Amino acid sequence: MFVPSLLVILGFMVVHIYTHYIKFLNNPQKNVLMSLVSGGSIAYVFLHLVPELAHYEEVVEKAHLPQVFEHLHYFAYMLSLLGIAIFYGIDKLNDQSQQKNEDEKNLTRPEKRIFILHIGAFALYNGLLGYLLPYLSGDNIAAYAVYFIVFSFHFIANNRVLHLTHEELYTTAGRWILALSVLAGWLINEMTNASEFTIAILSSFLTGGIILNIMNDELPEQKKSSFLAFTIGLIAIGGMLQLIL
Repeated sequence: MFVPSLLVILGFMVVHIYTHYIKFLNNPQKNVLMSLVSGGSIAYVFLHLVPELAHYEEVVEKAHLPQVFEHLHYFAYMLSLLGIAIFYGIDKLNDQSQQKNEDEKNLTRPEKRIFILHIGAFALYNGLLGYLLPYLSGDNIAAYAVYFIVFSFHFIANNRVLHLTHEELYTTAGRWILALSVLAGWLINEMTNASEFTIAILSSFLTGGIILNIMNDELPEQKKSSFLAFTIGLIAIGGMLQLIL
């Protein structure tokens, strides 16, 4: 599935480079779209990614882990929690740095070192999504299409937050780093042969990051969200997954 996966990656790169040109994201009606998107993303996570954690746990249990990890239970789930914790911690650092800059320097964005940390974390995040594309999207065209739809909108939501947070640092450098990182992850996968254990470890960690970022970046504020749009997105992606998985 070389050609479909390459097309998905190129599509992701376009999304990263041009998200900040989408004027609709500044329109109040965007909350309806974001409710729709978040419903679809949550359906994808809980009907596809989270159930896979049980398989990853089996893979980890069969592997020969260092002795310090031998007595740990639910290791794959713990990696997922680690993903949640890391991205949550970075979000808090962003908020604290932004508030400090507003108070001391009259700047509306965080410090450059926090920008580097934030973009670095999302470069890793994007790299993992590119690297794991063949394993998370299955082996048929329909699965690749759903993967592209879900994560394109997911990237748009993430990029919008990064743009609003880091302003010109995102437009001049951040978006290009993210675009190249998803390509780099895919290329590494094409040039190497990952073991099932490696896929289990990386996928478990990534699942936690995806869950946290969906909750942070895609769900509109409760008063501004649309339950109908959210439900439509949930049912649409959930129904597609039932047909293709």
